[in-house]
Amino acid sequence: IKAKVRDRTMQSESTKRTYQGVRVEYTSKPVSGWGGIVSFTRFMQGLGVRELLDRALPDGRTSNNQVGVTDMILQFMVTVLTGGKRFEHVERIRGDEVVRVAVGAKRFGSPSSLTRYLGNFLPSQTEHLQERLMEMVFGTLGSGSDVLDLDSTVFIRYGKQEGSSRGYNPHKRKLVSHHPLLAMLAKTKVIVHAWLRAGSASPHRGAQEFLRELVSQLPKNFHIEALRADSGFYSKAFLSLLEELGIPYVLATNMERNFKSWCASRPGWQPVSSDIDVTEGRYESSKQRGVFRRMVIIRKAIRRDKDNVLFVITDYKYQAFVTTLSTEAVDVWRFYMKRGDCENRIKELKYDFGADSFCLHSFTGTEAAFRLIVFTFNLMAIFNTAILRDPKITLGMVRHKVFVIGALVGTSGRKTILRLGLKNRWREEFETLLIRLSSWTTSTAAQLVQTLETRGSERPSPWKLRTNPMRFLLPN
Repeated sequence: IKAKVRDRTMQSESTKRTYQGVRVEYTSKPVSGWGGIVSFTRFMQGLGVRELLDRALPDGRTSNNQVGVTDMILQFMVTVLTGGKRFEHVERIRGDEVVRVAVGAKRFGSPSSLTRYLGNFLPSQTEHLQERLMEMVFGTLGSGSDVLDLDSTVFIRYGKQEGSSRGYNPHKRKLVSHHPLLAMLAKTKVIVHAWLRAGSASPHRGAQEFLRELVSQLPKNFHIEALRADSGFYSKAFLSLLEELGIPYVLATNMERNFKSWCASRPGWQPVSSDIDVTEGRYESSKQRGVFRRMVIIRKAIRRDKDNVLFVITDYKYQAFVTTLSTEAVDVWRFYMKRGDCENRIKELKYDFGADSFCLHSFTGTEAAFRLIVFTFNLMAIFNTAILRDPKITLGMVRHKVFVIGALVGTSGRKTILRLGLKNRWREEFETLLIRLSSWTTSTAAQLVQTLETRGSERPSPWKLRTNPMRFLLPN
């Protein structure tokens, strides 16, 4: 008996270390640094995200030791929120008891379970998932109006994944990529539609089908004030579709040689600043005779001073926009320039949510992961606006201010308790956040859940293992 006691004492003391007068010991108690994630998981609970995923996710697995697909997808979403950038990072929170309790999951799965599940998605299952997820996002929008911005971006790939090919890639031209298409609302900062496309796709490829699909899914009482897009979307077919749908628009045009000469010959230039002038005119494209569209033209002076010369050489850089808006030309230009804010949404989607990092060999599986990340992005945008009341705050800052809180899981009687390491004003601020969250979910989310229960009752087709699951794991 004395020998056993001595062995245990030596074993416990061997784990103790002293650094600069502070002794380091270890504990097996469920402690985590992500205690603040409970605020967002309560937000999702109030919205009915778990119930939504139960109806949207396919399942047909037969293993007796399987992890629930909803728990697995919630684990993936929380991994993104806590800074994960690879499927392997799912392992970080797999053993985090605090996060598991906050999410309300029975168990968390391994990275291979997640990649095997997503990698065997069918296109129809991905589309069904997207429809159900966007129903919740559209339900939070309700009635009203907003400005719609279209843009595309590049997801660089380092392998031979399905759909990855060489295309527009301004930074690493020799690498393959995917070329997603995004539609974003300017006021609410929500991504209302997203497609993952092959890397060789041009910006306007599939843009008409993309817009038609988006318009068909928008709530009937929601109005698009105007659509803004860069010159990649400028085409006769796309402009005709916008006019057919009755959507006001401002699009940057392609500055071809003949069109640039036409812009330079326009009269009536009005100064906007010391080096910027604006004018307008009605232009008939050679590809669409008989159709005249309003063009707002901007010229920027580029002055070049030469040494030992008595005069200044002035060149002009031209930029033109086609529009159906009736406002003043300078107001059209300023309205379009506000579109630059959508680039911040794309940057946040990449840098904070890791949208360009989660990739499988299967194109459909990669698209399913991408759309789940977009859904997480939208939930965070709604959370920032409704709960944090700061629509401009980024996920990186939310992690620092809200999510990173030391926490411990305990019990009181038969109830599980999450104890957060907060005091003084930090505790008061977090408690205020929880009170605000409870009030919002009671009044707003209850109506949303009731609306969703009457829609989307169709179940997806059963999930099946179709290929070797190791095929869906990336080399990196």
